[in-house]
Amino acid sequence: MLKNYIFTITNGRSGQETLYRILQKYAINCFSDFEAPNIKTLMPSPLNVIERKIRRKFIETDELLGRGKVIQAYENKDFKFIENIARKRLVFIEEQMHKLKADSYFDISKFYVRGLFEGFNRLVKAYSLVFLVRDPLQNMKSFYNRNKNFYLDNSVPSAKTNILQLNHECLSKEELYLWAWSEVFLRFKRLSKSNRVLKSIVFKTEDLKSPKRVETLFKSLNIKYNAIKDVKIINTNQEIGLRKTKVLEEDLEKLVKFIKKLPKDKIELKKHLKSSLQKNNLILKKFNI
Repeated sequence: MLKNYIFTITNGRSGQETLYRILQKYAINCFSDFEAPNIKTLMPSPLNVIERKIRRKFIETDELLGRGKVIQAYENKDFKFIENIARKRLVFIEEQMHKLKADSYFDISKFYVRGLFEGFNRLVKAYSLVFLVRDPLQNMKSFYNRNKNFYLDNSVPSAKTNILQLNHECLSKEELYLWAWSEVFLRFKRLSKSNRVLKSIVFKTEDLKSPKRVETLFKSLNIKYNAIKDVKIINTNQEIGLRKTKVLEEDLEKLVKFIKKLPKDKIELKKHLKSSLQKNNLILKKFNI
């Protein structure tokens, strides 16, 4: 029987952990993984911090996760390296599916679209894609408030393997995250055209709050499930003591400047970015774009 493989395309900070928890609670015969391989530490605090660093370096490595050397390999078009990483992941996935008697696998990770897809797409004969997408301004602000190293999880915007190639030296930190959202959007559009893709679905982050819309998603993906009664949004910035994600007028102005830097042929991308401006209550005429 052909297994039902589903991969999430997302920029991150878009509700992946919430979707994972929903799958864990309500999905039937479905093995789901969130940014695998996860590290479940065994040592008590503060030794668990050291344990995590050692295991990420030698056991549940950055490469298996999809960052580090995988992102570098994607930039260098070393797709054989990525294929080998995906093959290792697939061995574990298939073992778990057999153990759980699961007929579906739902991969939830921002790293699939950052390079791992080059490996998985060569090894899996048929699969579905879910574009889990958040409003670009909300997404940018959520990342910005976390104050992390952008290049830990992203390639250089000027890399030749990118669809949207921009000079990273001319981009502010906010614009780097807007670029990442844009690049993921464009990769989803391109990957959806593969003849191996069975279904290609856009699912908005805000729709995770609606049990009915989540159930519709599961039906479309042929995932059996128990009735979804309640959904709690988790892993927010506020949960860890950071500022609530709130778009300010200065953020709108930064998006306007970013749009002006885009090539003329990126018409559909510009349309989606401008809709974010409208959604966040910007009067477009004021900025003359």
